[in-house]
Amino acid sequence: MTDAEHTLAEIISKVLLLEKNQLTDDLKRGDYEPWDSMAHLILISEIENEFDIFFEDDEVVDIWTVADIRVLLSKKISS
Repeated sequence: MTDAEHTLAEIISKVLLLEKNQLTDDLKRGDYEPWDSMAHLILISEIENEFDIFFEDDEVVDIWTVADIRVLLSKKISS
């Protein structure tokens, strides 16, 4: 696991109140009750602040799973 992946896992675990071993790529917003709209905005904000990036509105709306976050973050930090 890279430093970025480790940091991302910490952020997601903290915001969604999960143990790191419960975090899977297929965890989906809407299927996991604590991942409501407020948690989603907090999650996005925490990621943006930690990695000094910005998500466009359409990107935020299109994030539904942990895998979506990983893919999008990977694109943002590699460009």
